Amino acid sequence: MYAYIIRRLGSAVVVLFGISVVSFLLIYAIPADPARLIVGPKAPPSVVEGMRHQLGLDQPLPLQYIHYIWRLLHGDLGVSYSFNLPVLTMIGQRLWPTVELALGCWIAELIIGIPLGIYTARRARRMSDFILSALALIGISLPVFWLGLLLLYWFAFRVPIFPLGGFGGLRYLVLPSLTYGITGAAYYMRLLKSSMLEVMEQDYVRTARAKGAGESRVTWRHVVRNALIPVVTFGGIDFSYLLTGVILIESTFNWNGLGTLAYTAIQNIDIPVIMGTVLLVAVAVVVFNLIVDILYAVIDPRIRYS
Repeated sequence: MYAYIIRRLGSAVVVLFGISVVSFLLIYAIPADPARLIVGPKAPPSVVEGMRHQLGLDQPLPLQYIHYIWRLLHGDLGVSYSFNLPVLTMIGQRLWPTVELALGCWIAELIIGIPLGIYTARRARRMSDFILSALALIGISLPVFWLGLLLLYWFAFRVPIFPLGGFGGLRYLVLPSLTYGITGAAYYMRLLKSSMLEVMEQDYVRTARAKGAGESRVTWRHVVRNALIPVVTFGGIDFSYLLTGVILIESTFNWNGLGTLAYTAIQNIDIPVIMGTVLLVAVAVVVFNLIVDILYAVIDPRIRYS
């Protein structure tokens, strides 16, 4: 198990290095001059060149990347061009709201999607299965912002049970989580259902039934556990995506998180903030993929030796 984790950690380091190189090159290939954006369109060329020198943008690109990696290794993500604040501070201010929103949305997806997936798999090809599958298809098709506005209208404006938006306690989290949970749970339901139906056809499941094991024991001990591998994969990727900020959810519910920060940075060509958020996305995806790999090995010990 330790060797398996070390191999995955080594590959994670290589992936992060590759992402840093590619993202750095792509961002600096943008046909826009951050120095001109900072000093304004009417500033004389000498002022623009002075700003480029101050930002280090007049240095060769490989040297800029080396300086960036050196600062990164010392915990310095640079200073925002637009706000003149340390990028690490800006990300830190937005991180907890995004973590809270991501956890709420993810838990709502799991609470709704996994029980429905198990139920529809056990009642496959029956009327309840057809109805729930049709509702899942509708849930996948619903625009997140439309559903969010609908829930805000009914449960925050017409019947003021929840606040109209903003970041605060649990009451502020319910509607955004429910919005994303309804649309996202359909993926978990369909994925778990198809995985369980495939596992139910395996020989060891038929053997367990032939030995007289009850249907509940067969379902939970043999079917659900082995059907969870694709769900775990999707869940890890889904949570890392949520952790980097869901712009539509944040915009609809006025949630000041990382997604809004990244969107603002892209509009302003704020390269340090863009690089900081891209790096956070990469780290989140790699870390959760590593967690998923470890969970694989726990669920199915044969994977440790692959």
